[in-house]
Amino acid sequence: MACDGDLENPVISFKENEVLRIITLSPHLGEMVYDLGAEHMLVGVSAYSNSPKEILQLPQIGDAFMLDLERITLLRPDIILAWEVGTPTRIIDELRNFGYRVEVVKSNQLKDIPLAYEFLGEMLGKKGRARIIANTYLKDLMKLKEVYENKESIRVFFQIDERPLFTVGRYHYISELIKLCGGINIFTDLPQLAPSVSIESVIIRDPEVILASAIDSDKNKFELWLRWPGIRANQLQNLYTIKADRLERPTSNLIKAGQEICKKLDQSRIKRFEDI
Repeated sequence: MACDGDLENPVISFKENEVLRIITLSPHLGEMVYDLGAEHMLVGVSAYSNSPKEILQLPQIGDAFMLDLERITLLRPDIILAWEVGTPTRIIDELRNFGYRVEVVKSNQLKDIPLAYEFLGEMLGKKGRARIIANTYLKDLMKLKEVYENKESIRVFFQIDERPLFTVGRYHYISELIKLCGGINIFTDLPQLAPSVSIESVIIRDPEVILASAIDSDKNKFELWLRWPGIRANQLQNLYTIKADRLERPTSNLIKAGQEICKKLDQSRIKRFEDI
């Protein structure tokens, strides 16, 4: 079941001010519940849920691959929220077999995020707040597109992990943000969300910018690429980190990540012209 529901598990909505007991199976879903002003409904969250900081006070029920079923039983959830691409199907099936109501939220691409808020808003009796968040998100996204999308293109490599080396493919929302900012993901031809690639393939495609997410400005993220001074990104010193808490979770906070990426790519274009 996704944001629009299905015949077997129709979307259930609740009255305003009705208090449900909710467990989330992905950190970004907990953030979304807080964004909607429904944090008082949360009784349990997944591992790595740390934003906003108040969420750290809630019981953790495991990660996407290993759940504490005993703790879940004690928390007595009315609804368990799962992520379409992040929660394994076997976990969802297992929870449903135990009789839990599991709602699967789709937020894989930029267009999914406002729909996810509206889906949750309908379910949790927060439709007004959800509509405001969705409309603000779409308006801010359009502003970025208008300012940056038609700027001179620049080749970008985004690094998820170094060992093994993973990047983002055509359909990942990070790839969408790069495109929105006037960049070209050098692996946009790959259909997988997070494909594994080789060092050689990156060198051959010769990115002008290398981006990676980090908790802080961790230059060690680029240690691998500094061994290859011939890469254009090294020649132009276009190696940038993007704040992980903005980028790695598909919520309305992605707008801030998009703004950060767009500014970095603009800086990179300036360096390219200075190098001529």
